[in-house]
Amino acid sequence: MTDRPPDHAAATDDDLARAFGPDTASVRTATPRQRIRRGTVIGIGVLLTAAVLAAALWTIIGRVQDGVGGVFPRPEAALARFSTAAAAIDGVQQVRDGTTEKRAFAAYDVTATVVLDDDTAPIDQTAVVRAVSAAADDAGGNGVRVGAVVVAGNLSIGVTADTVLSTQRLDVARTVAAIGGVAAVRCSVGAERTAEDPTLQRIEVVTGGTGAALDTIVATASERAHGVFPGATVVSSPN
Repeated sequence: MTDRPPDHAAATDDDLARAFGPDTASVRTATPRQRIRRGTVIGIGVLLTAAVLAAALWTIIGRVQDGVGGVFPRPEAALARFSTAAAAIDGVQQVRDGTTEKRAFAAYDVTATVVLDDDTAPIDQTAVVRAVSAAADDAGGNGVRVGAVVVAGNLSIGVTADTVLSTQRLDVARTVAAIGGVAAVRCSVGAERTAEDPTLQRIEVVTGGTGAALDTIVATASERAHGVFPGATVVSSPN
């Protein structure tokens, strides 16, 4: 029987085993159970890290949206400051219906309705509008524009930080309200409430007039409005 030459690898393994003992490999081979356990630990670690990063990112975005300190917009705080200041003005009955509207990233419009006392004289109405405008100017800033709708009897006036434009709206509303057949006037209290361009003003005439009477009312209202706000939009709505 021919002798088979000794296997070199086996001989080497035997030599290592004899010299150093079994399990002398530099990296021990993991068992299937160990591999599963290790994979589970790594997976849990990845998930926890992702959750922490997501929470941090969400917090940062939320603070940018809502405002942090004096750097980012704080619309709710601005609205609260304005409401407090407006409520303290002589002739103001109540401040209500505060709203916040985002117009761009880190930019907001906030508005509230300011109702005047029923017996407020015209000269006092002008003073109140000026004071409300000043309060809007003081409360705004850092990406927040503050405005209001001042309700004085049958007049609804859009008031912004521009005092001159705000008082002009009041004057126009008064002259239009004096037209026969006009029940109420709303001057720039819709989407244009923050528009500071005179040509973007909007005057809504509330009337029960129809047919030729309505045409006459709108034409007269347009003439009076355009005397102050050239290019302003004049519309009518039923009483």
